[in-house]
Amino acid sequence: MTPPRFFNCYQDQDPGLSPKSTRLVFRAMIYHGMGHQENQWIRIGADDTKQWDVLWLRTDWDEGTVPLVWVAKGNLRGRPLWTSLVRAWFTAVKAAEDATEPPYSEFTPADNTLLDGEDIDAITQEVWPEDPDEDTELQSN
Repeated sequence: MTPPRFFNCYQDQDPGLSPKSTRLVFRAMIYHGMGHQENQWIRIGADDTKQWDVLWLRTDWDEGTVPLVWVAKGNLRGRPLWTSLVRAWFTAVKAAEDATEPPYSEFTPADNTLLDGEDIDAITQEVWPEDPDEDTELQSN
């Protein structure tokens, strides 16, 4: 079976996606400096045409809800869909921005999320595995 093709906001043209109804995958926060933080709600749901399953970002900085990554509807369902979309987002950020960590400062626990901190940590470790040489260098100093 051919793996599904994931699209992302870093490399692909947004086809004009708008959210229909969404569910909270997880919450995070970005620190922009002293007294400036941005709350993020990472959500999942179909677009208004029901053609795509989309990982959406909404912040309290009133930028609206924007699509991060999307895949044709029906390719994946449930937990495999949620984790695959988060992994695709992290992978796109890593490639587009040469990022060495997830695109937020801190995971924020919240009730009724689809993924918890352990799930997000596992995905983070897949995309940014710890470098065993780095630990060796720290221990030798």
